[in-house]
Amino acid sequence: MHFDGNEWFSIISLLIMFALVLILPRRFPTIVSFVFLVIGSGTALFVDFHLGLPPVDMYDVNDLPMYEWFDLVNFLLYSPFAYMFLYLFDWWKPKGIRITWYVLAWSLAGVAYEWVSVTFFHLYNYGKGWQFGYSFVFYLTSQAFTVWFYYMVKHCYNRTKNRSGPEWA
Repeated sequence: MHFDGNEWFSIISLLIMFALVLILPRRFPTIVSFVFLVIGSGTALFVDFHLGLPPVDMYDVNDLPMYEWFDLVNFLLYSPFAYMFLYLFDWWKPKGIRITWYVLAWSLAGVAYEWVSVTFFHLYNYGKGWQFGYSFVFYLTSQAFTVWFYYMVKHCYNRTKNRSGPEWA
């Protein structure tokens, strides 16, 4: 493993994002927070194992064309981003077209963050055909799914929690 700027970028990003998650006032029941953290990394793992490995193999993560242990840090980085996406969604409670604008704004922010990570820190290598436009479509799709997932989790939690469980309005 070659430890350089991309690893430092990942570590610093992870620390900043998890610090934000920890200092924000609690918004969800503990089990729901855990589920929202897992959905971020789970989505990243699913996509990377399908698009970043043979037979598709459209990009590399970090310095090597094969996965290394440090790539786990990159997968963990998606957890606090997904949590913040849903935290702010729950706080703002957009309805109708505002949901679309919310997803679009976060998709653009995701591409911007990815552009910085690729351009300045070489976190990903897109020499195999991946383009930022694909990332935008992925973010639109995954965040639309995440909004749907949010509503399903909220509905299931409120329907099945025991009487003493915390409310989630």
